[in-house]
Amino acid sequence: MKARPVRTGDYVLATKWPDGDPQDQWCVGFYVGKLGKTNRHMVVDVNGNPFRANGFRKVKKISDERGRWLLAHKEDIEAGSRSLWWWVRANMASIGGDK
Repeated sequence: MKARPVRTGDYVLATKWPDGDPQDQWCVGFYVGKLGKTNRHMVVDVNGNPFRANGFRKVKKISDERGRWLLAHKEDIEAGSRSLWWWVRANMASIGGDK
């Protein structure tokens, strides 16, 4: 089954590059939409402020729990070598989450 496209207002993980390198810019926020006619996506914080004026190349809807976990472990994720997309796919119980 194919995942549905990300919609305006979805809670997402966004990465500067599709590979999800944790040393590149990334954020957890709310999806606004495509940036013009590009393949970049605008993501904002809870106050509507964009994280990156030039947008992000890859976004994926995530749960509130996953977003909180990613932000709580930001320093460890950025110091490591695993892609952010690995952390999104990981079972929450196996990485110390609730489920």
